[in-house]
Amino acid sequence: MVNGINLFSNIANSSINTQNKCGCCCEKNSSFDELMLNLVLTLLDEENYNLVSNLSDAVRKKQQENSIVEERNLGLETINSSQNLKKVSVTASDKDTKSEIESAVKIASSKYGIDENLIKAVIKVESDFNPNCVSSAGAKGLMQLMPCNIKDLGVKNPFDIKENIDAGTRHLKEYIDKYHGNIEMGLMAYNGGPTRMVKRGVRSVNDIYKMPKETQNYVPKVMKYYRA
Repeated sequence: MVNGINLFSNIANSSINTQNKCGCCCEKNSSFDELMLNLVLTLLDEENYNLVSNLSDAVRKKQQENSIVEERNLGLETINSSQNLKKVSVTASDKDTKSEIESAVKIASSKYGIDENLIKAVIKVESDFNPNCVSSAGAKGLMQLMPCNIKDLGVKNPFDIKENIDAGTRHLKEYIDKYHGNIEMGLMAYNGGPTRMVKRGVRSVNDIYKMPKETQNYVPKVMKYYRA
């Protein structure tokens, strides 16, 4: 019986002190450990009951602590994140253009409730602050609006700084709202399209590997500038 107690003591201590390789407490393994401990409790005499009971309580406590840490680590970025202490610098070719972009970003941010730094991060990746940028796919302006979006958003001149940033920010806001405030999912839709996401079974940020390479690179790149 003593050897059995030592064995289960080692199991319990291992459960308390280890986590799985992904950095979070493995729910399936934790449930198994707790089940084993409860099973042992029913087989013990009174002399050894308290020892294993205390170990069981320790396991449960550690599971709760790991659960709290995991929830914190998995917290998603929100629209008005206060963690962005540094700002993306507008690198337009001349002072007037730079000033106009700064002003348009500030107005759009206030109007749609999107962090200024996120708007600038999108512009940085999309056009590198070139108002006259045109992609091979036909996307135009600072926030690279596609022809279909230009029409749907009622944009008259996609190369107009204020109009492009206003429409692009509104479009981004729609996607972020669609995915319940999840910025990364919103960016995935902005670049790769929500229809493609549905067709490819993208249900969370973890499914980004199902999207084209361009989108897989786009989202972390924007987030890098946003969080810088």
